[in-house]
Formats: sequence, structure tokens, C-alpha cells
Amino acid sequence: RSSDLYNATSYHHSYEDTGLLCIHASADPRQVREMVEIITREFVLMAGVVGEVELERAKTQLKSMLMMNLESRPVIFEDVGRQVLATGTRKLPDELCNLISSVTSKDISRVATKMLRNKPAVAALGDLTELPDYEHIQMALSSRDGRLPRTYRLFR
Repeated sequence: RSSDLYNATSYHHSYEDTGLLCIHASADPRQVREMVEIITREFVLMAGVVGEVELERAKTQLKSMLMMNLESRPVIFEDVGRQVLATGTRKLPDELCNLISSVTSKDISRVATKMLRNKPAVAALGDLTELPDYEHIQMALSSRDGRLPRTYRLFR
């Protein structure tokens, strides 16, 4: 949504008893603060009301990506291995698509709210002059609107 973001990608790792959601984003060093605020605002918004149109679009996109990725044998083998190691069984693509279809906006809000209760892990590389303090990122994720606290500098 911002022309100053170079890239923003999310991915997850599932384990038997937990999971890890990652957001990988990049921006011009002068726009790092704005990039972080966009991410924190989106997380907080997910804990609120998720629009049905956006949810349906996301589910369609996820199912499409799943099916396209499973056209590659190496990806199929990785998928089988990951599922069996994590859960002891493998779900077929149509089962996964049905599970995706059954996700509701309440499910998204419930999971986002649960995630926001935990402290985030933040890793950054490059010119970090504009990177907000960790405490400010936590404050934004705990707020109603996801906005970072305003900071003022006398000298730049």
C-alpha cells in the first residue's frame, strides 16, 4: 500500500506444538519507521473486524498459491516431509483447501489477538537510523490503532 516499501512478505513455520510467523520487509532507509508502522497497524487491524471481501480474496490467493506450488515435485516432497514431521500425517491438497475455505473473520481476529499478547522478535539489517525502539514497536502492537508513538529530535 505504500510506494516507499520495496517488499513485504509473510511466511510461517509450523511445529508440533507451536509456530512462527515472520514478516520480511524492506524499504529505503529513510522510510524504515513508516514501514514498521504499516506492519504494526496491519497486525492490530487483523485483531479487529476483518472484511469479508478481503478475507475471501486472501483465501482465494492462498489456495491458488498452494495449488500452483504443488505442481513442482520438489515442493510436494518438502510438503509431505514437513507435514509428517510436524503432525504425523499428511493432508491432501483438497483437504487443505477445505480448511482454508472454512476460516472465518472471527478466526483471524482470535489468532491475531493471541499473537499480539506475545512480545515480538525484531531483527534488522542495514541503515537502522530510522528504526523505532523495540519498546515503541511493542507499544504500537499493544495500542488500538497500531501507530508508533511520535518521537521528536532536535538534530538529525
